[in-house]
Amino acid sequence: MFYIVALGNPGEKYQDTRHNVGWLAIDHCLTAWQLPGLVESGGLSGRLTEGMVVGSEVTVLYPTTFMNNSGSAVVKLVPKEETEQLIVVHDDIDLPFGEIKIGQGKGAGGNNGVASIIQKLGSKEFVRVRVGIAPKSFWTGKTKRPAGGGPLERFVLKPFTKSEVKQLPEVFQQVQHAIETVISDGVAVAMNQYN
Repeated sequence: MFYIVALGNPGEKYQDTRHNVGWLAIDHCLTAWQLPGLVESGGLSGRLTEGMVVGSEVTVLYPTTFMNNSGSAVVKLVPKEETEQLIVVHDDIDLPFGEIKIGQGKGAGGNNGVASIIQKLGSKEFVRVRVGIAPKSFWTGKTKRPAGGGPLERFVLKPFTKSEVKQLPEVFQQVQHAIETVISDGVAVAMNQYN
């Protein structure tokens, strides 16, 4: 069994923001994988669905705890001995928009949702699919990380630009294929292919 957790914030206010790119990407995947509709689960503090992806059983969870408390939902879903079967999809402010990276066993990298999961599970040994949301400088092509605190929070809670919205389907397809590769061939193969 694999556990796929999409990080985001509940409520219309956050629906199409950069911070919710994990939810948006998994929305795409659920359609592609033809999984049943999401069901609200009070016991698991989120919305979930189950089914088969590339021949393996999966449970998909969207925690509705708000990003910073994602761990309190994840710890109810994932048995301690199956931490390595967990795949977390989340936004990453240090990756340029349009890029994804796969990792395992690393720190939270400033993402409070990931920090919450590490703290509640007592382990870093889960797989992460990081989805880049950092803006690129028009002139240099380099990413510019907004300053910490206010500017950073305001940036991650902004919607995508019109040109970014056009590119999102391509990004979501990458996320879908990356998750499928992790499930079918393992995280090392997926990292070689997508990093």
